[in-house]
Amino acid sequence: MAAGLRSQGICILHQDADHRFDLAENLPQDWPQHEILGGREADVLPPEAAGAFALAFNHVRRTGEEQTIEFELGESLRRRHFRAKLVADQAGVTTVVVDITDERARELAVASLLREVSHRSKNLLAIVQSVAMQTAHHSGSIGDFLDRFRGRLHALSGTQDLVTESNWRGTYLQSLIASQLARVGQAILANVRVTGENPRLGPNASLHVGLALHELAANAVTHGAMSKDKPGNIQIDARIVDTPDRGPMLAIEWQETGVRIDLRPLEPHFGTMVLERIVPLSVGGTADFRIEHDSVHYRLSVPADQFER
Repeated sequence: MAAGLRSQGICILHQDADHRFDLAENLPQDWPQHEILGGREADVLPPEAAGAFALAFNHVRRTGEEQTIEFELGESLRRRHFRAKLVADQAGVTTVVVDITDERARELAVASLLREVSHRSKNLLAIVQSVAMQTAHHSGSIGDFLDRFRGRLHALSGTQDLVTESNWRGTYLQSLIASQLARVGQAILANVRVTGENPRLGPNASLHVGLALHELAANAVTHGAMSKDKPGNIQIDARIVDTPDRGPMLAIEWQETGVRIDLRPLEPHFGTMVLERIVPLSVGGTADFRIEHDSVHYRLSVPADQFER
């Protein structure tokens, strides 16, 4: 029986009608290491645990009803959680004690994870709401709105999949680039060259950098290096550079060359706002977006707290 109790982490105690322990089998390692037999609760347990034991003992003896209590033993990192079930018998009370430390740790981990999911879901919904409102504001028709919003929503969804697969740690930059460009079309990847660093972007940076990549790719398909009538080349480079005022920064550069672009004045465009204002503001960085007659250049600087080398 003793071997079976040890294998399951179960302790059996018995107290006589006077609260004195007369049986103790397989005491937990963190149980006070002085003699338990012959002592009462206050003699062998910390005050809080002893009080809970004594109250449960009295209730069981008075009513015959089983009682279950939880208590802690140990200090600091060695602190353990236990659950005790007290059952009345003719001679006193039998108690079964189980170590529930691992169970409690799992419960706390799940609760923490649920809070994290709730927090990130609210952030993502706020981003979707903002994208929807701004896309509608800059769309000329319902069809135009649906096309643009669908593309942006798919871009966010694809990035969120990558973030979720990593247990919300984020995603590597080159995986994010491949994912966003593939959504535009696998064929265009032949004209894209990716060089430089491949850091892991945090969840927030992943979502917003992914949105910037989508806007750049969508513009390239419509007007730039990925369009059918004026194909060119795209170079995407990432470097970690030391800056005198902000320390290490991740510089992501998108360069389209070999294109012909109409530079006539354009109406305000939400995609431009995403690249120049929303994305850099959301990651705490800076951006530079330039369109010339034969090239497109975008540089996004991301601070060190948004990525891991």
